[in-house]
Formats: sequence, structure tokens, C-alpha cells
Amino acid sequence: MHFKSDKEKVPSAILYSHKNDENPAWGYGVPFEDPALRWFKLLLVDEKDLPDKVLKSPQVLEARALLEKKNKTPIEVVGDYLRHVWKHSRESIVRSLGKRMAKASLLQFVVTLPAIWPHYTRVRMREALQHAGILQSTTAGETSLSFIQEPEAAALTCLEENSDRADVSVGDHFIVCDAGGGTVDIITYTVLRLDPLTVGESDLCGAMFLDENFLELLKKIIPRDIQSNMQENALQKIMAEDWEHGIKPSVCKSSTSWDVQVPYNHKPIQPKINIKGSMVRDVVYQPVIAKIQALVAGQISQVKEHHRKVPKFIILVGGFGKSQYLYECLQDRVGDQIDVFQDEGEGPWTAVTRGAVLHGLAQTKLTNSISVAVDSRISRFSYGTLVNILPFDKDDHDSKDRVYCEEHQEFLAVEQTSWHVEIVGLNTPSAENVSTDKLNAQGEAVSAYDPTCFDFWQDLTSPEQDIEVEIVISDATKPPHRKDNTVKSLDGKVFRRMTYSLRMISDGSSLDFAIYYKNRRIGSQGVSFDTTSSSADPGRARQSLKTMTHQTKSIRHSGVVCAEDSDTAMRGPSRRGGSVRSVSQKPKVAPQPEPEYIDSDDENEDDDDEDGMSIKD
Repeated sequence: MHFKSDKEKVPSAILYSHKNDENPAWGYGVPFEDPALRWFKLLLVDEKDLPDKVLKSPQVLEARALLEKKNKTPIEVVGDYLRHVWKHSRESIVRSLGKRMAKASLLQFVVTLPAIWPHYTRVRMREALQHAGILQSTTAGETSLSFIQEPEAAALTCLEENSDRADVSVGDHFIVCDAGGGTVDIITYTVLRLDPLTVGESDLCGAMFLDENFLELLKKIIPRDIQSNMQENALQKIMAEDWEHGIKPSVCKSSTSWDVQVPYNHKPIQPKINIKGSMVRDVVYQPVIAKIQALVAGQISQVKEHHRKVPKFIILVGGFGKSQYLYECLQDRVGDQIDVFQDEGEGPWTAVTRGAVLHGLAQTKLTNSISVAVDSRISRFSYGTLVNILPFDKDDHDSKDRVYCEEHQEFLAVEQTSWHVEIVGLNTPSAENVSTDKLNAQGEAVSAYDPTCFDFWQDLTSPEQDIEVEIVISDATKPPHRKDNTVKSLDGKVFRRMTYSLRMISDGSSLDFAIYYKNRRIGSQGVSFDTTSSSADPGRARQSLKTMTHQTKSIRHSGVVCAEDSDTAMRGPSRRGGSVRSVSQKPKVAPQPEPEYIDSDDENEDDDDEDGMSIKD
């Protein structure tokens, strides 16, 4: 079942009828009661980077279970969904512009992501777009892609729509509260200069948690005798009809109660339950709204700390941002000093997507109608590169990083950090109940127009040699001078360094290699050889055996090496030369360690002590 719709936005839902379904139902074509994949976008984030409440929420658990059942990856599901969204959008563009104009138009996609999402989700989202076929070149040229954080996109919309307000002056501050389905993003801006004053905060306290709380409330207030005779998927029907299109949009301070009919197996009997407004406000809304109020309070306190005055207004956007009760609670919290703005209709719901379009248009530089742009952003992380510093200084460098450089004939300090942008600690008190610990850190302002420049040098042995620069980030309040466990690659991967020993034994006709980790054998491989191939003399054979035995000291990560030349072999070559060759069979290691990076030299170290650092955006 597929529905055509001109709604401003479409539900993130997809229903596969079978394992290899290439034409699944999606969006409004998915009935609410069917076991469809929903909230699958959250699965682009690694489990270790999701809060426990989200990780264990029914929506995420159900999505993960369905994903495994369908044998799909999150990237594939997001890609399948976006493929159908783009197909529908392209058909609408063709109807509006005509085939010729649509075919001659360059394509530029702007993808919005929650501010709290780690950096690696951009890579995964790009892979999903490639899976969907969206990034393919057209006859008009290359298709371009850019990303923007959701609160910034929402801010662009708010700035554009409020730039001509009579009560707005240069230097005024305003807060954008983007309350969406899964996340709530808060960011503060100044007017006209468009300079973000504080690091934007984000928390997982969106409308999906209202849905979860209301579902739990239903399970508690519906009598057990009625629950035992309810129709299959009765709760899902109540959620889809009574909650989503009745109770949820109408909750406010004056709401009294709602009557809900429970789908029942015995048709003559159609029981009803009465849900009190006070119960919905206290049990369903207040736990979620309290987090949003705390985020807003944190932004206000930072503005007061830096500028000795409060923001002039707060703008509510996002799907949850349409809630009248959220508006009332925020206005009560901030008092009469700060106005809370809430647009009518679908304006708050589409603010992020409209802001993404403004961002894309500004990048093309083909229009002068856009009156706003972001001049600079406050960094959430320290960004830099890894460098080797010559010479090594015992007063400045850690002895662990001391490595001898053959080319320069002196010691250097390896894997030192050079920070281009740094976050620094502040004494600003944290807001009450805020789940993040980053309110006490303030990043540098990063210009959107003036690049930050640093000079480096690198030895090149040939003109064809590539220059590789590793970009790293750190969320430490004081970024370190060397690579430690707070410093991670920008791709989000963390590697585990495994220190192991390779043991060899021979029975005269073969070499048996075994790999031991923490005195436990984890893999082995035998290598056969002919003791008579090089000489019929038994002494010569023993000499060859000594060669291979001695040479095990030169085993490298690329495999096992041995020496053929007897003179060199007896003393062991100091480097790989003509006498050193690879044994045809390489020892296999099983199982392979997880792709994280920690030092495992300590034999008594617990494997579970280090999970790697998570990246929070």
C-alpha cells in the first residue's frame, strides 16, 4: 500500500514485506499497527554513544530486532528509505518544472543531522545516500552534498523570518529551541552579527519519549480484564488515532480529560477509559519538558555570564516545538523578562528543512535574497593533527614517545598533537538536571570565511610520495599535548593495540608457530620445510634450522621472515635485506581484536576496562 501525499514532512517508517523487498511501503504508506521499521535513523549511532534510556527504549529495541530479522544494516535501511523519498520528490520536481528543466538542473543535497550525533554518522549518512543512488552524477553535472546541524538550520530559518522585526537590535541575543522527535537542540545567537555565543547543547528528550511515556501510562490505567480481551494491536491503534491525532496536539495547562475507546474483541462491548489531563501532564510531559527547561536555563546562564544580560527571546521550532504545553512551561520558567515565540501551523515543524534549503542556496551564491548567514561557530571539540616533533625534549615530551629518527640521526617525539581549535574550561555553573557535562567548556569561535592556518614540514623520499595528515579531535576540557585516550581520529574509529608473543617449536621437518596473548594461546600455524633441499649434509640442515629459529626474533606484523644466507643467519640480520624472505605461510591469529586502540602491555589488565572513548557532538 502506497500513498501519495503533499504533507510538509513524512514519517520515518519503512515496511519490508519480505527479505529482498525492493519496493517496500514507506512513510504514510505504512499502517501504524504493522511491524514496520521506525526510528531506524538512531541506529546509525553506535550503541556505546547512545544513552541507556535511548538504547533500552522500546522503539530502538524493536527497530534493532526488526533490522536483524530482515538481515539489513542501518545504512541499507536509511538508504532504501531515502531512495523512495527522493523518487517521490523528483516526480514532484518534474511536474513543477517540466522534464527538460529538471534534466538540465544541477542537484545539490543538504542533509541535516542532530547536533548530538558523533562525527562518524556523516560518513554513514553519505554511504546511505550512495546506497540510495542519490549522489550519482546527472547529465547536468556532478551532484553535490553538504551537511548542516539541525539547530543551525533552524536558526537560519528563524533569523530569516525575524530579521526585520522592529524590536530586534544589534547585539540582542536569542535562543533557538529545536524540539524534534528524538533530540532537542538548543543554541544561542546574536542578532545581525550572527555569532553563536555559546556551545549549542543537545539532549535526547524529544517527542518520541512522550510516545513512550504515554504507552506506559496506557498499560497502567487500562484494567487487566479489559487488556486480556483487547484486539491485537489495540494499543498501537490507540497510539496512532487517539494519541497522535487527538490528545498529543491538544495537551495544555487547561486540558481536563479525554475519553478513549479501547478496541475490544467482543463487538457489542466497546469499553472506554477516561484519561485525566493532569495525569498526562505530570506523567507523560513533565519528565521530558524538565530536561528541555534545564537546557534552556543552561544557555541563559551562559549568556548572563558572558554578556551581563539575558537573551531577548526564545524561538520554538521542531515537531515537538508546536506543543502548546511546552510553550506554556517554557514561558513560565523564563518569566516575563524573555519572550517565547511559537509560530502557527506547520512553521515550527518545517523550520529545520527550510533552513537547510537556505543553507544550500547561500552556498550556490546564485541569489541575493537571503539576508542571513552564519559568520562563525563555537567549537564543541578541539580539532588538530598528529605531528612528530624534532628534536625530542625530555622536559616537554613523554619518554613513551621517544623514537630514534634514522634520517636526522637524532631522537624525536612521535604522535604529538597540534591543535588548530581548542576548547577551554570555564567556571560557569552547570544547569540543573542537564545530562551533559560540557556546559563548563567553551570552544573557540571558528570563522566560516577566514581559515585557521598552521605551517608544517614533512620529509619526502620521492616525488610520488603521498602526504597524509591525520585529523584528530578531543573533548577534554584541556586538550593534551600528546595522543592519549581522549584523542581520537575524526572518523570515530578507535583501535586496540594488542601486545602478544610469538612462540616457535620445530620437530625437524616443520616449524609450529603459536601466538600467545596474556599467556593464553589464541592461534597457531605450521610451516613445513625440507631439511635436505639445501644440502644433504645433516649439519647443513641443522644450520638451516638454527637460521630459522634465530630469525624468529625478526618477526614483523606483515608475516614471518627467515634468512637463507648462513653467515648472515647465524648472527641474524639487523634489517630486512636480500637474505631475508617471507615464509610462504603466515600464522593466522584468531580471534581478531576489536578495532579499538589502547595499550594492552599489562598482563593483568582486564579486557573490559577500556571501551574506547565515545565521541559526542
